[in-house]
Amino acid sequence: MRKDLLKKAIRFLDLPEDVDPNVPRITVVGRELMLVENVAGIRRCTLEEVVLLTGRDTLQISGENLRVKELGESRALLTGRLSGWGFEA
Repeated sequence: MRKDLLKKAIRFLDLPEDVDPNVPRITVVGRELMLVENVAGIRRCTLEEVVLLTGRDTLQISGENLRVKELGESRALLTGRLSGWGFEA
């Protein structure tokens, strides 16, 4: 209920979606560095796949030699050879 109210307020005020703390913000630098903000936790972590929990979705990152270099209060910094990412249903 609270998430829906926040979503409606953001839409009503015509604010960008990235102000919603339930929406992941993904920054990719080259093919070997990814910063994901608004992370709630890690579901799975292998050298070929990292699955992160966000407020709304589950984000799957694939690649080679993947490592979670930093895991903060609401962010994760990944390194390795990134090959793709997307949201799981």
